[in-house]
Amino acid sequence: AKAKAAKQAAALKAKKQAVAAKKQAVRAKKAAIKSSGAVSPFTLYLQKTCQKGAKADLKSKAQAWKALSDAQKKPFVTEAKKNLAKRHEIRASYKKAPTKYALFVKKNFAAAYKAALKTTSDKKQAFKVATQAVSKKYKSQ
Repeated sequence: AKAKAAKQAAALKAKKQAVAAKKQAVRAKKAAIKSSGAVSPFTLYLQKTCQKGAKADLKSKAQAWKALSDAQKKPFVTEAKKNLAKRHEIRASYKKAPTKYALFVKKNFAAAYKAALKTTSDKKQAFKVATQAVSKKYKSQ
């Protein structure tokens, strides 16, 4: 009985650790994305003009932003674009490589779907037929 209880406790602990590790990975991913900086010119403007810890009057800041000329806004816009590019780069690095099957489907599905539409006018049925045809074609390779 003690051995069974110990085994269950160990399994529970392992499960909790796995959940905690997954949460930590998500937090790290979000932190990495956030590290790219603000991607909105207005947000950048707020970050640079407001003092830390001080309450900002958003209405007056928004009016001040609108009052700025395009030339005055330009540095914020260019920095925001750079940050957005960084953010896309970070996101792309987290993306998994497509599987062989996914690449095969991407290449062959459109033609199979068009052919299926010729046999039936029901799009749902055509999708089903095309999916089965592509799957069969992949398996026959």
